[in-house]
Amino acid sequence: MACHHLRGRGMALAIDPGRGFILPKKWRVFASAAAWWLAVALPCFVVAPCLGAEADLSAASYADTMVVTAGLGAGPIDAATASLVTRIALDKNPGFGDLSQVLGNVAGLQMARLGGWGAAAVPSLRGAAPAQIRFFIDGIPMPDAQTGLAGFGQLPLDRLQAIEVHRGVVPAGFGGVGGAGAINFVTREQSEGVDLALQMGSFGERGGRVSVGGHAADNSRSAMLLLHGHRADNDFTFTDHNQTFYRDDDDTQKVRQNAWVEEWGAWGSGRWTMGNLLARGRLGASRRDGGRPGPLGYLSPHASVRFDRLDGQLHLDWLAGLLKADAALGRGDEFLHDPQGETSFAPPGTTHTRGDDAYLRLAWAPALLGDHLGLDTGVDWRGQWQTETLGAKTDPEHSRRILSAFATLTADLADGRLRVVPAWRWQRTTDDFPAVPDFPWLPLETDVEHQREDISPSLGIVWTAVPDGAYLEAHAAQTVRVPTWIELFGHRGGVDGNRELMPEKLTSADVALSLRDGSFSGRIAAFYAATDDKIIFVQNSQRTSKAINFGHIVARGLEWEMVLRLSESLELSGNLTAQNVENRGDDPAYRGKKLPFLPALESHGRLSARWGDWRPRIEVTHMGTNYRDRANTELDKAPARTLVNLGVGRQWFPDWLGTAGVLSLQAEVINLTGNDIYDVEGFPLPGRSWHLALRIRR
Repeated sequence: MACHHLRGRGMALAIDPGRGFILPKKWRVFASAAAWWLAVALPCFVVAPCLGAEADLSAASYADTMVVTAGLGAGPIDAATASLVTRIALDKNPGFGDLSQVLGNVAGLQMARLGGWGAAAVPSLRGAAPAQIRFFIDGIPMPDAQTGLAGFGQLPLDRLQAIEVHRGVVPAGFGGVGGAGAINFVTREQSEGVDLALQMGSFGERGGRVSVGGHAADNSRSAMLLLHGHRADNDFTFTDHNQTFYRDDDDTQKVRQNAWVEEWGAWGSGRWTMGNLLARGRLGASRRDGGRPGPLGYLSPHASVRFDRLDGQLHLDWLAGLLKADAALGRGDEFLHDPQGETSFAPPGTTHTRGDDAYLRLAWAPALLGDHLGLDTGVDWRGQWQTETLGAKTDPEHSRRILSAFATLTADLADGRLRVVPAWRWQRTTDDFPAVPDFPWLPLETDVEHQREDISPSLGIVWTAVPDGAYLEAHAAQTVRVPTWIELFGHRGGVDGNRELMPEKLTSADVALSLRDGSFSGRIAAFYAATDDKIIFVQNSQRTSKAINFGHIVARGLEWEMVLRLSESLELSGNLTAQNVENRGDDPAYRGKKLPFLPALESHGRLSARWGDWRPRIEVTHMGTNYRDRANTELDKAPARTLVNLGVGRQWFPDWLGTAGVLSLQAEVINLTGNDIYDVEGFPLPGRSWHLALRIRR
């Protein structure tokens, strides 16, 4: 898989030449555009129904997801037709952690974190590189042309009420092709009352949010306003192994410096119904500031990053989903302040990156043959633009424009016990990316547009073996992953571009059995994923690296998820991922080697109880051994680890909050045994820490 790099000094230091991540740039979006819609009504076995925020499957036998209540407990596991989906419900989330910590407990999804609260993270889904995971907000694609990671780490957790993780297949109704799976962030909606949450924790963490919502008497209109803020100093003590993890005689205790993070922002949403038309709008603004500490050995104690974001969405729905339209605009500004030149080979100063993004989608979903056949088809268009300025020098504008068409056929057969969902998406990608001249007096390149077309088919099948009891499901897909801008064109931080890169070719398949029986709900899935023309970064000089197509990657594994109610007051839930991800390419030096940062075994378990008015819980996470490098060096092998968290919650219903009011308290101790943790070499994680949260709703 592709090499992970740090911007600036250490660019030639790969976090690892194996998982395709470049530390995400915190860039944002604003732009406008226009497009039209062509209805494609060819019943040619095309595209599965969009399983985003607006999807609704007609057959009562099927549901979309396994539901997990973040930090508290789990819900039922049901069958899905487009992909295996886990929905993380955040409605009762006390506010602990950030997105990487919440996502890290999902089966098949690994999150290699690079620090404490708010730090960057490297995701991998079923062994796939981070750039192979597609990110969405309410079904709208997040800007991802630069690094492929869409800056998801900068999305405030306080905005969200749920997260949907699609494993193996990106639903065709979502925007764009390419990907081993998708993560869809579902934003909050609140039609009534006031919701106030305050929290504090170790290493200077404190934060809060307040939201106010209301609706019209006839429920035809509703609106909500959310304000949020959060800060953490992240000045924790850690063990510096001096990059010799196989010995401890040179270890020292240090305090992490310049790792502080603070964010604040506002989020508003509104809903309006007039006859058969539903309109929903969202608008948000946020700012995140933080230190840029760098990896151990390449510290940058004086550098900092500021990230401003402004984004909005508009959704129109006519006749309960028969015709739907979506529009989204955004702007992001990132300022890297590096007064002493600690983070890059460029001269000291401030680098300003501006990113603009626009998206339009029109979809048509008629019912065919009553409830037995359904079609969901449409087109979408998106544009992404970026400029970068260092001092008085502004680089040429870079742009990527994507035009797509999709369609879905949903067939319910065998008296509704068999659902077959073939899916198809076509995409045209156009890049316009003038290279920065080697010398300022040289002219810019012309005729630098690159255009390509790709098709992604998929198929989902669900058979109800026992109504409301047992489901057998299978999914398969073929797609491509178009190279990112940094892979194609590089940047001045130490990455050389390679315009000859071929897209990655992805093939995935899985089969799963889901069971429900009273107090038990569970699912076991076997998956296969292969990547041809894999893109990795290789060091091509002392201080630079370059992306190349390299080898063939194969991932195989098992995922197991379950919820078991042991009694009226005791519940056990958890998941386990067993996987084998290795290089099957032609290079004998790496053929048969395991990909780094991907343990063969990872499991999460939670035991929740009711003890009077109290809700205690214990969580255990285990991660097996894994290699830190592509060559599988034994001396650099990360040992297995087991982490234990303890938590407790309680609710009160005081008279002063009214009949519907509730006061809740949550407390948690993370990493109870104080284990020394490094997900990625050079980026220590906190040891033992605590959180306390108070929430008032009325």
